[in-house]
Amino acid sequence: MAAAIRSAPPGAEVIVVDGGSRDGTARVAADSGARVLPAPRGRAVQLNRGARAAGGEWLLFLHADCRLPENAASEIRRLLRAPGVVGGWFPLRIASAGRLLRLGARGSNLRARCLRLPYGDQAIFARRKAFLAAGGFPDDPIMEDAGLARRLRRLGQLAPAAAAVTTNAGHWERLGPVLTAVLDYLALAAWLLRAPPRWIARVYLPLQRGPRPRRSP
Repeated sequence: MAAAIRSAPPGAEVIVVDGGSRDGTARVAADSGARVLPAPRGRAVQLNRGARAAGGEWLLFLHADCRLPENAASEIRRLLRAPGVVGGWFPLRIASAGRLLRLGARGSNLRARCLRLPYGDQAIFARRKAFLAAGGFPDDPIMEDAGLARRLRRLGQLAPAAAAVTTNAGHWERLGPVLTAVLDYLALAAWLLRAPPRWIARVYLPLQRGPRPRRSP
């Protein structure tokens, strides 16, 4: 969390929306210089709450375990100057030297480029006016990030940045890179086939959480 906040561009308005955590997240965020707002628990609800409270001409949504590149602000400004571009995303880099994790990141970036469906760990950004016109994140328990991308695409183009956002490997370590990728792409396929997100979440979330990796004594 603190590393994510510190990676924000100098002078940026940083808002952390807390969904009732009990692990000190809100205190860490406040101590790191973020404005902390309460909201009902739920990623889409929390993201929309933060967006409504934010000012500025553009919005960027960053997961707590991700870090922006140093030139994030200049990249966003560069991309948003292009005609017809309403938002964009950053290529994903996983903070690990493992070959399978590097392949996982490449697969995520290929999916975002080919299907024009970036996920939240790719630091989606958008013009504020476009975000509001699109209706924000759909209030779904899963795939809300792809849902926002789909809504924004109706208004204009989503452009990939040149620099990468860095995330930790936690998402990939619980089940291992291969099973995680299979589960993620099955969830995406179900969503593309218009399965209700609540059904996808009912199957995906318990499986994805899985057993946590054992630590050596």
